[in-house]
Amino acid sequence: MEEIETQQQSLKAIRDSTQSLLNCKANLIQKIESLDHKEKLLDEIVSERQRLTKEKRMLLEMIQSVQRDIEAVTEAEASLGKERDELKQSVDRIKIQEYEPLHDQVNGLRTRSGLQKLPHVQQEIEAQQARALEERREKWQQASPSPSLRNDASSSSNRSRSRRR
Repeated sequence: MEEIETQQQSLKAIRDSTQSLLNCKANLIQKIESLDHKEKLLDEIVSERQRLTKEKRMLLEMIQSVQRDIEAVTEAEASLGKERDELKQSVDRIKIQEYEPLHDQVNGLRTRSGLQKLPHVQQEIEAQQARALEERREKWQQASPSPSLRNDASSSSNRSRSRRR
């Protein structure tokens, strides 16, 4: 009987150990699956960080390029501003010191000789600007007629149709 009891205890110990082994195996499999999942997530996060870092680097390069462009435009603006100011001074100097006295002298001579006075340079400049503005306006109207012009054109064509009837 003792032998049966010993065998039963031995079988019970084996069963308990087997159950512990199965529980340990299930826990191990669960942990391995969890580890695989965490590794995949970590790989995705590392890839995303690398992608974002690359994008950040590209954006920084673009910003640096824009900054260089701004600096170049600022230099050009300063240079052109200086050139404009120098030209304005030169124009004023030529106009006051050379053109005005010479223009007055020539017109005085022309008047004494019975000739018509020459127009002032400012009148010629204004006439040129007026012509340029008129040409620009005509080009603009030809390129894109405004809705009011289209309505006028359609109403005038409607009137001409009604006159034909």
